[in-house]
Amino acid sequence: MASQYHLSEVLQRFLPNYQQLHALNYRQSLVCQHIAACHTAKLGMQQWQCDRCEFQKIHYCSYRDRHCPRCQGQKSQEWIAKQQAQVINGPYFHLVFTLPHELNVISQYADKALYRALFQAVWQTLSQFAANRKQLKGQLGITTVLHTWGQTLSQHIHLHCLVPGGVLTKEGKWITVKKAYLFPVKALSQVFKGKMLQALRAESVALPRLDAVINKPWCVYSKACLARPETVIKYLARYTQKGMLHESRIKHISQDDVTFSYKDYRQPTQQKTMTLSGVEF
Repeated sequence: MASQYHLSEVLQRFLPNYQQLHALNYRQSLVCQHIAACHTAKLGMQQWQCDRCEFQKIHYCSYRDRHCPRCQGQKSQEWIAKQQAQVINGPYFHLVFTLPHELNVISQYADKALYRALFQAVWQTLSQFAANRKQLKGQLGITTVLHTWGQTLSQHIHLHCLVPGGVLTKEGKWITVKKAYLFPVKALSQVFKGKMLQALRAESVALPRLDAVINKPWCVYSKACLARPETVIKYLARYTQKGMLHESRIKHISQDDVTFSYKDYRQPTQQKTMTLSGVEF
């Protein structure tokens, strides 16, 4: 569904005030410039005309920045096609590994090390379970996409994993999982916690509030794909090229505020709205 509001409008209206309070690095500033200018006369235009009638249409050019919600439709489709070509005929599981919010601050001073440790810890955790389970022992497969935000656009670092429900043995035999779950989530959470902290120490990352991080339960979500795995792939594709916010979620832009919709997963049947000042948004 096309939105009557665009992210470029938000940036054009509120970015100058934001920059008075917060410094943007070169890359952030460049992305904001690209999104603000995308599909405007600043980038030039094409005038299309039907060769059978008088109909004309003006099409403004784009930057094709991967963070822009109005660009990269073709790239997203290419990614979907590539992933769907690798889908096997069998069950799939959707797992989400979430970092405690106490570790969010690491992204401010060691983001690459944090995300590298997250991918490594998740893969080591799943591989360990796949290697040690008597009924499901072999090489696991996985497709992962990193998200660093939640539905309300607050920082919420988690890794989505699309995992085939089976393993490949050393003899080249495919063994399919017989249960309704891949691995027990409580055990996954404990092993993931240990692997993640170990990986961060290996990266020489200073760990904030270590007691709080160690003592609180970590969250791993897992469920079988009731829909086809292609559906999950399409869901993940929304965020591989187009940034965090689909413009259909922007409901109103006033002189001072931005209102957008979000899903409250505690009440998944209800769509809610949130209004923030333009600068905070």
